Amino acid sequence: MNFQLNLYAFVLLFAFLQGLFYVYQFSIRGISEERASDLWLAGLILALCITNVPSMLGFMGIYILGQDWWFFPQDTGLIIGPLVYFYLKTQTNAQFKFKAVDYWHFLPYVVYFFYHLLVFLSGKEGVDWWAQRIHHPFHLGNLHSVTEIVSLLVYTILSLRLYRRYRRWLPTERSDTEAMLLNWYKNFLALIVLGVVSAQVLYVLGFFVSISYWDDWILRAIVAFNICYISFNGYLQPQPHQMVFNTNIPIESNFGSANLKTAIKKTEKPDPAELEIWCKKVEVVVQTEKLYLNLELTLSDLSARLHSHNSWISYVINTGFQKNFNDFVNAYRVADFQKKVNDPKLSHYTLLALAYECGFNSKSTFNRAVKKATGKMPSDFIKG
Repeated sequence: MNFQLNLYAFVLLFAFLQGLFYVYQFSIRGISEERASDLWLAGLILALCITNVPSMLGFMGIYILGQDWWFFPQDTGLIIGPLVYFYLKTQTNAQFKFKAVDYWHFLPYVVYFFYHLLVFLSGKEGVDWWAQRIHHPFHLGNLHSVTEIVSLLVYTILSLRLYRRYRRWLPTERSDTEAMLLNWYKNFLALIVLGVVSAQVLYVLGFFVSISYWDDWILRAIVAFNICYISFNGYLQPQPHQMVFNTNIPIESNFGSANLKTAIKKTEKPDPAELEIWCKKVEVVVQTEKLYLNLELTLSDLSARLHSHNSWISYVINTGFQKNFNDFVNAYRVADFQKKVNDPKLSHYTLLALAYECGFNSKSTFNRAVKKATGKMPSDFIKG
């Protein structure tokens, strides 16, 4: 063994140590704040760290996992997909409960793990015999690689579909969407696909040119970047306790509202007079109580105040005002901003301070809402 800490090894080691640090942080926060999503993310980061260990040690000149221990269950590729998927399910639904049927998602990894562990525990002679008589002749290694690729792609697609439904649902339920968009998660899914494609490109190139051991570093660097990327962004990601994205409710494309034929349980075409009455009720409550000033106002909050159901209030807003919930609330905030922007009593306020004063919770949301509602930027409303 010729130990060395070169640049290749250092990058992987840095990501590995940072990953372990965040595994600890996510575990502590997940338990103390009862955030299941943090525990899933801790498991995902740990799995990514483990899968990089053989290469990391190899670049350091330590080859035990690639030689004597090559049959040890050191590959976590089959568990990464389910962890990615269940992180999103628990992050978007704080009340998500893991059911017995969900264990099936982890069956491929369990089979892989115990298959390799039992053969490994048979000793070096047992491993050599099994490899020569069973493992290599039946191409079980190749089967595992193909299964791993399929698993990653399938769960990436499932996660992307869930993510897109969540993004369509979000503005129908919450007025503070900016911090809940999970843009970094979409980028992470893209990096998974990049890793899979890169692996296949290098594999094909290996038939035509000599692919050295060091070229494996490209793939490991992608994994290392993923570890750092999701650790940092995941730790900054808030999760309101009342966040409940119900994946069983279909989402329409026009306003992102639920399928009202099944959700409202009223007539297929509600009486226009009744709809007008409810529009007035919604307007009165929002205006007189200034609910729009609540930075974290949700459709559930408004429905509870009106002693009604989310589906019906959503329908009233979508149909009566031709807006989704987010745009509806932001319209009141923009109107409030237009009143206050040139108020002499608030002349010492910055535009951002006024934004918070009117119920917005970020500069980007404020700018976008004002531009969408008026066609102008906030600074255009300042006189003189």
